Amino acid sequence: MSTDVRAALAKRRLGAPYELLLFAFVVSGLGNWIYRLALPLMVFELTGSALNTAVVYALEYAPLLLLSLPGGVIADRFERRRILVVGDLAATVLAGVLALVVTSGSSSVLLVYLAAFLLACVEPLYYPAFQGMVPDLVRDKDLERANAWMQMGDNVMSLAGPAVAGVLIAAVGYEGAIWADAGTFAVSALAMVAIRTRSKPPAAQGAGTEPVRRDLLREVKDSLVHITRDNRPLLSGAVLFALANLGTWLVQANLVYYLSDYQSMSSALIGVVFAAQGAGAVLGAAVCPWLGRRFAPGRVVIAGTVLAGAGIVLLIPLRDVVSISVLWALIYGIGTVNMVSWFVLRQRTVPPQMLGRVVATTRMIAFMSIPVASVLGGVLEQRWHNMYLIIAIAGGLRLLVGLGALLSPLNSAAGWRNPADS
Repeated sequence: MSTDVRAALAKRRLGAPYELLLFAFVVSGLGNWIYRLALPLMVFELTGSALNTAVVYALEYAPLLLLSLPGGVIADRFERRRILVVGDLAATVLAGVLALVVTSGSSSVLLVYLAAFLLACVEPLYYPAFQGMVPDLVRDKDLERANAWMQMGDNVMSLAGPAVAGVLIAAVGYEGAIWADAGTFAVSALAMVAIRTRSKPPAAQGAGTEPVRRDLLREVKDSLVHITRDNRPLLSGAVLFALANLGTWLVQANLVYYLSDYQSMSSALIGVVFAAQGAGAVLGAAVCPWLGRRFAPGRVVIAGTVLAGAGIVLLIPLRDVVSISVLWALIYGIGTVNMVSWFVLRQRTVPPQMLGRVVATTRMIAFMSIPVASVLGGVLEQRWHNMYLIIAIAGGLRLLVGLGALLSPLNSAAGWRNPADS
């Protein structure tokens, strides 16, 4: 390799600490996708019920409502790298215990529900630390690229994870897939330990000795004041995501059931559909830096919400695995563009000392509709026995939300720094 090529590659790199963070994120993402496919399939196999299967998704997102705000405060108080290590180790232990239970031959749906809930409790405690650590490790002008690589890595794993889970389930059963799941979290923890750059936010320096309860309430209030008074595009965006997720998860939570029951697909073909969403998301991440240089992030989010809503409606007439996979890939590609634009907007407009709390607060608002939508989708399917009507409602809702956001503060470039000025 010539000196010029090596110099060009070195210039494109974002640094070893960031690359370790990316590797850890990707590996733990693989683990997340393994259990996200394995647990709903386990429940569906045990019960044959759309509602019982949808409950798994509700339990996976319910902790976001309970633990997001404390997670944000923790991310702004303590060294973020250490939080990530502890989170991955906790996920390793929980997945390992679940693997032992499944290996013992237990067929208790309640135990699967409990495992889904406890594993989900880890994420809202460490995710704000992860989001807060990215701008600590890269330059401001590289945020689009850094977040795009993160989303691309996540989506590569969403491509590989369902396929790997399907193969593991077929080859060694659910217990083998969950043991592999535990291993991924352990590897991620080791990679986090290898990051030598410390990421201690300003809020953690010189902290006072006031009671924890008083500090917690005040720090949560600060983040709420920021998004409701000082940074209203963030509040508009969080509400948009909450309403859009309400529509999306009416379908997403029922997707395994829909593909199994309505389209008579095997677990292997279901894995193909889930893998296709990862492939589309990778392509979406690839175009994010280009879009970020040309359009305000809020406007990208609005346009993506409208397009994804139309795409969900187009799912209704499709019947074969190829066309469903292609459409689902496009929908997830658009979703990736939305998420990267949203991450960059938060990281550029929020003071570093409260980034963890604002990430947690806006994320809680955005995700609070998912447990409701997951259960509601299962209830409507059991009552109506018409997934096509549910899909139409879901897509129409997301479409209307995107159009309505044209009147919100999100549809403005005011107050957002132009990446070209960084």
